[in-house]
Amino acid sequence: MGVTRSRKNEPIGPGSNAISRRSLLRGLGALGAASLAFRGTALAADGDFRFIVVNDLHHATAECDPFFRRLVAQMASHGTIDLCLIVGDLADAGKPESFTAVREAFAPLGVPIYTVPGNHDCDVEKNTRLYSEAFPGRLNYVVRHNGWQFIGLDSTQGNSSMNTRIAEATLSWLDTTVPTLDRATPTVVFTHFPLANGVNMMPLNAGDVRARLAPLNLRGGFNGHYHARIERRDRDVPLITNACCSRVRDNHDGSLEEGYLLCSASSDGKLSWEFVEFVAARKQVVGV
Repeated sequence: MGVTRSRKNEPIGPGSNAISRRSLLRGLGALGAASLAFRGTALAADGDFRFIVVNDLHHATAECDPFFRRLVAQMASHGTIDLCLIVGDLADAGKPESFTAVREAFAPLGVPIYTVPGNHDCDVEKNTRLYSEAFPGRLNYVVRHNGWQFIGLDSTQGNSSMNTRIAEATLSWLDTTVPTLDRATPTVVFTHFPLANGVNMMPLNAGDVRARLAPLNLRGGFNGHYHARIERRDRDVPLITNACCSRVRDNHDGSLEEGYLLCSASSDGKLSWEFVEFVAARKQVVGV
């Protein structure tokens, strides 16, 4: 069943290394149990709207479909949410059928889904063409919602995973777009590659993106790529890298908990988040 929403989303603007599979089955807990491993500090607990952020799904084959159906069912159990951000690596090998499967799996959530590409989404042709065919206008763009603005950025360099540089096309888009945005509006940025200093696999020029966003009222940033729960701050802005949420991939840091972030945003510009473990996930042995 779709979730009824009373607020309008307005999009504007144009459009690794393999991880070894542990032969480990994860124990199941009660559906809906949440691991509050990190939470925004000194921020509002209840906002005017809520949204979900998830990254590194790595859909590989049709065998992943039941996994994602269960994931979306757990997300829906939280009640009303307004939108969902999928922060790159939707596909494990960039196959169009994986993009279609992810889109169909998340449709029952009944809210707008906003994506950005990851390096694995570029695996087939080493560019974002196939991703963009499945998700048109979802490279560099802005979405306005209920007094907030969300900036999605393409942070990929083909399908490279380390020592990368965010493309000049993305930096030029920021140069053109940021001056047109309201500096007072609370803003969230989401990219696949980490933007914070000190996080593994951060692009070499991530600081150029942070500098371009500095004039805005940036309240938080959400990233993936390095599968681990990490919080860093830049000018007191929390930049969050999260664990993966995948049937076929593990966390880089060896942690077992995979899941997503349940976030709250308020009209006075406060942001809070909590990590929610996907407790229905079961790992299976997958060849490297």
